[in-house]
Amino acid sequence: MTCRSPEALALVLPALVACGPSLERPSAAATPAAQPIWFVDIAKEAGLNILLVGGSPDVDWIIDSVGVGGAWLDYDGDSDPDLYLAVGATDDSPTLGPPDRLFRNDGDLDGNGVPSFTDVTTAAGLGDTLWSFGVAAADYDGDGNTDLYLLNWGPNRLYRNNGDGTFTDVARTAGVDDEGWGVSASWSDVDRDGDLDLYLVNYVDFAFDRYPARGQALPGAGPAFTWKDVQVFYGPRGLRPGRNVYFRNDGDPDRDGVPQFSDATVAAGLVPPEHSYGLAALFFDSDDDGDPDLYVANDSLANHYFVNRGDGTFDERGVLAGLAYNEQGHEQAGMGIAAGDYDLDGRLDLVVTNFSYDHDTLYHNDGAGLFTDLSFAGGLGGPTFLSLAWGVSFADLDHDGWEDLFIANGHVYPQVDMRDTGVTFRQANSVFRNTGDGRFLEVTQSCGPGLALVKNSRAVLPVDLDGDGDLDFAVTGLNETPDLLRNDGAPGHWLQVRLEGALGNRQGIGARVTIEAAGLRQTREITSTAAFAGSVLPVAHFGLGGATVVDRLEVRWPSGRRTEQAGVAADRLVVLREPSRE
Repeated sequence: MTCRSPEALALVLPALVACGPSLERPSAAATPAAQPIWFVDIAKEAGLNILLVGGSPDVDWIIDSVGVGGAWLDYDGDSDPDLYLAVGATDDSPTLGPPDRLFRNDGDLDGNGVPSFTDVTTAAGLGDTLWSFGVAAADYDGDGNTDLYLLNWGPNRLYRNNGDGTFTDVARTAGVDDEGWGVSASWSDVDRDGDLDLYLVNYVDFAFDRYPARGQALPGAGPAFTWKDVQVFYGPRGLRPGRNVYFRNDGDPDRDGVPQFSDATVAAGLVPPEHSYGLAALFFDSDDDGDPDLYVANDSLANHYFVNRGDGTFDERGVLAGLAYNEQGHEQAGMGIAAGDYDLDGRLDLVVTNFSYDHDTLYHNDGAGLFTDLSFAGGLGGPTFLSLAWGVSFADLDHDGWEDLFIANGHVYPQVDMRDTGVTFRQANSVFRNTGDGRFLEVTQSCGPGLALVKNSRAVLPVDLDGDGDLDFAVTGLNETPDLLRNDGAPGHWLQVRLEGALGNRQGIGARVTIEAAGLRQTREITSTAAFAGSVLPVAHFGLGGATVVDRLEVRWPSGRRTEQAGVAADRLVVLREPSRE
């Protein structure tokens, strides 16, 4: 695991801030006024009191440390967000764990502001008992129903939504039943042929009989592994990396309702300079040319950045673009990824979460295929140094028109609580408010009881749970119950945009949505990928502050077509359909 000492940080911090690009402060009118951000945990009242298992509590192997994710999806088409949770397994029974769960959202039955969730796992034909880690939800076959790709240690599952409230596993038939250790995946129309392709991240080529448990030495490699003089599990350095896979969607040649996927990793140029310990991947259009590029966060090794040539093949440019390392030229321990236009310049920037005794990294998109690490200049470097972060989301939490950050934290070594290492195993999550001048300010302690929880968190899954326009969050964890954080702040106006594509990409994944309101121009990209091990509804969310009308709304579809509307009323969900292809 990568770490930096406090002494080293103190020596380089002034130079890093001084050497970064200048940050031009917007006009006073564009700078947001402070608004309350307030979260309350309603998981138990909503019926989500379930333990998310993640291996041995002592974390004796690396597989015990990663935890689980989940997905928001509307599986039954009633417009209420339902929740799928990966549950995991234990070292004693790694291939027969508790079943994963699907919870149906039945709405606010009691009128108390708390939706009621019902466990419908068995009725839906789900309940995988392999050691699950991540979930990637999308309508991969273009039939209008959201499907589920489940990432396991062992064969992955592709649950096709049958449209009647049930699912069928078609992974083997479709050719995506990879048997590595899958953690995260991302869907997008990589080659712009109208259907969704899939990129799978496999972390480590792991087996219990291949590597020593915590406290044991690896034969020929010296004594047992330690961190800050604390004896911990071995890895990831010294372990065999997993192999990431790009599955190209080849359509349904057999006309049996199951599209076929082929391993096109090599053909697409998605073979990295070196195989690494991948934990997260995100397709996003980094250069605004209309096709999806790919970023992969790796643990303890350089991150990878693949630029789409426009024909579904890629060049790896991580080092050249400034995205492989931090501004000191060091590799980090990437856990989660989020893309967002935090400074409203029309380009999508990145945040990558990292290990403790390091910092979460803010990469500013400078255009022309170049990024700059502005972690310290942007306010993230110091406050994130001791936390170990996983899921992260760009989200306008207070509806002022500027995207804030929600970050999930939790360590991997429970043994750190036995000594004064400066960090703890369970940690509070973090909220950083976008101040509108290129910087983020940590406001966690003023964000309500939902942010006072001290747990071992992993995936961050934003959603408008109750239809009031603001973003709520489900947060998963390692041997924890999930959080369901209702947003009781965000007094400003808002707009949400959902798309309906014309062909196989029915959810418009990869489309770019831009609005102009109250003197601000905001950009979002439609995605179903959450930062780490999870999925979200493919909906664009915008805060509008005091504006009651959006002056202009534009959609650039993955097909290249454009849709525009003027004078769009605020405080509603807008559903836009792609113009039919001639």
